[in-house]
Amino acid sequence: MMKRSLEIVLIGCTLLSWFLLLPHSLYAQQQVPFAPADSLVHIRALDSLLQWHSLDTLPDERYIGFNEFLNAVAANNLDYAVQKCNVSMAQAQITIAKLYPDPTPSIAYTKDISNVPSSQKFGNVWNIGASETILLGRKIGERGDVDEQNGSVAEAQTEDFFRNLRATAAQAYIAAVIADSTFKADIRTYENLAELTRINERRVGAGDLGKVDLTQSRVDAIQARGAVLQADAARRQAFIQLGQLMGYQSSDTLYRPTGNLIIALRSFNLDTLVTHAKASRTDIIAARRAMESARLSVNLANAERWPDLMVGAAYTYTGPSTNQVAPFSSEKTLNFNLSIPLPFSDVVNKGTLQLAEITYEQAEKSLADTKLKVETEVRQAYTQYELAKEQYQQYSNQLLTDAGNVRDARLYSSRQEVHRCLMC
Repeated sequence: MMKRSLEIVLIGCTLLSWFLLLPHSLYAQQQVPFAPADSLVHIRALDSLLQWHSLDTLPDERYIGFNEFLNAVAANNLDYAVQKCNVSMAQAQITIAKLYPDPTPSIAYTKDISNVPSSQKFGNVWNIGASETILLGRKIGERGDVDEQNGSVAEAQTEDFFRNLRATAAQAYIAAVIADSTFKADIRTYENLAELTRINERRVGAGDLGKVDLTQSRVDAIQARGAVLQADAARRQAFIQLGQLMGYQSSDTLYRPTGNLIIALRSFNLDTLVTHAKASRTDIIAARRAMESARLSVNLANAERWPDLMVGAAYTYTGPSTNQVAPFSSEKTLNFNLSIPLPFSDVVNKGTLQLAEITYEQAEKSLADTKLKVETEVRQAYTQYELAKEQYQQYSNQLLTDAGNVRDARLYSSRQEVHRCLMC
């Protein structure tokens, strides 16, 4: 809103300068000899340029309103679509964090293949077992908490991206409206100067004006024509930018904004704005959630320092043996095992925990910095808005109307002067 008001003021200043723009030939009192460079060929070349007419319509143009434009940006913008994938990936990471280590089965078979008679061989041995890692220290729960919080951070960051995208889209739409309004104003300026040139031609014919002043008025009109061409190129580029923000590719359609920049003025309380921004701005929410994620990462780092417990079980069957030295009928055994590593390295090396704690400290400072930046932005925007509001009120009251009346009065006075000269 503050940006729009400032743009309105800029348009007002521009229009005021256009309305008051008249060549110095209206005030010329002394006639000077006609310069040699103002030859007949030169005059005809200038006159041919003044026969140009510009059309306000464009080929393959489509009018689009502000709300329709923002809805299309939200639905089709490619950068936003890429950003939303981060949320989906964070949700998938939550599922991955809840995975528990799979058990490890094992099967073994032992056969005596020594080069001895079979009566001297040992019996075959079959072994079937399985082992499992038991995570201690609540690792699964801490991992899930961290990834769920990271998912919340991704959502907040996506919302903040969309907030910035909406701001960019709104600025692009306003810029397109301004570019279109500037083009129309340049056309009016060119038409007024071209009409003034035609009036001066009649005054030269009546002997009331010198040829140098006529040439000057022609040059002014042709310069205004060049401004129209530049404004037309600028507005086409602005229209193309709208299509890019809406995600429309390989389209020859030029999206032309509708409406104007006239808005209702509002009054704000600065302290209320700052408080509301700190509570609801998506960048602060994202920073706050990132700090919470860092805190949970410290808990996870502590949980990761716990050693994991390994448990296993196995069933063994040993077949009969007819070995004369050590005859053996058969045997069935069942065994269990339990193992746990000794965390000597974690006692000495606390690098992982220190890294998590430093990351948390960094996230705290980042949140404080984000709050300060947001407060600064709000105060700057508030100051800019109040200044723009004063300028808008100045230009929207009577100044522009008076400037238009001055322009019309001077053109009318020039026409009357031509009529007077022709009647003499």
